[in-house]
Amino acid sequence: MNVLHLVEYLNLGGIERLLEQIAANSFSDRTTQHFLTYETTELTGIGKTMKDSGYSVMTYKKKAGRDWQLVSHLIQTIKVNKIDVIHTHDFGPMEYAVILKMRFPKLKLIHTQHTLTHFLTQTKYKYFFGLASYFYNRIIAVSDFVKNSIIESCPKIKKSVLKVIPNGVDTSRFVPQTFIEDETISSYSEKLKLVTVARISPVKNLEYLLNTCRLLSEANIPYEFHHAGTAKEKSIEDVYVKYITDHHLEKNVTMHGFTNDATQILSKGEIFLSSSKSEGHPVALLEAMASEKYCIVSDIAPHKETAHGALEFYDIKNPTALFEILKNIYQSKPDLKSQAEKSRQVVRSNYSLSKMVQSYTEQYYE
Repeated sequence: MNVLHLVEYLNLGGIERLLEQIAANSFSDRTTQHFLTYETTELTGIGKTMKDSGYSVMTYKKKAGRDWQLVSHLIQTIKVNKIDVIHTHDFGPMEYAVILKMRFPKLKLIHTQHTLTHFLTQTKYKYFFGLASYFYNRIIAVSDFVKNSIIESCPKIKKSVLKVIPNGVDTSRFVPQTFIEDETISSYSEKLKLVTVARISPVKNLEYLLNTCRLLSEANIPYEFHHAGTAKEKSIEDVYVKYITDHHLEKNVTMHGFTNDATQILSKGEIFLSSSKSEGHPVALLEAMASEKYCIVSDIAPHKETAHGALEFYDIKNPTALFEILKNIYQSKPDLKSQAEKSRQVVRSNYSLSKMVQSYTEQYYE
């Protein structure tokens, strides 16, 4: 079985890390995975890491609008690699997959809807998504929230093709205290050690976390904050770097940029933070939970669905809500260890990587 994962980008973010995990953990004796990104001229980040590791990663830079040369390129890719399944992970590639289905009627189409950020904002996209569902063998939502939102927003969708497969995490890779530098540390330290892993974009809401850092500094609460992730354009990152400089946060805040090993960044913190305004099923949060971090996250529906009683929430609309929680932790020194341990148990019981890969493989052969 030859599977082509068709995406726009393959450089940073939760979708890309998920694809990296699928590539590394798929049943190679049953399926051969190929990856094609059509908004890329030169691989960087996760895409480059996958290519360097020997996986079949192809690039193409499409023209603006519908690119029929890309269609021709994809037709040749299907023929050369004898593709049986196209698995799309963005809204854009669905259009090309539908066109290819008309050219290759026996081609199986699988789609995973990871987030709801883009297509639900425009009526024409919602109607196309509903139409596309009649060409697809399976549309996978990464959470019940995503599935229910699709049904609500796309009344014409073919509901029988919808299925929920939650994201999974490799709990043998994401383990407690993997890279802690001081092995004598056995409990939470006097200083707040904060960490997050997220691409830099409006929906990830980094400004909220930096504002919280400013409040901690003004309150003379000792802390360090580590952020890993990049933006599509350096100019966007520069805005946040300027904020850090303008508010004299350089001694406390470290921007690590892209990392191909999230475990190293997670090991620098004891408390994982997320300020996302929207998610599908957050991979970075699952990785933090598997690493036994105490997780404090925005009160959005996907976070609540993931929690199983193991997360602490704050009101994302209140600019001081997270600060107040962190101040209380610093002042009262509560025992966070048992809750952090519960986070890992939740992941092992509900969000294992092996279970996710098995579920995807079943869809390919169904």
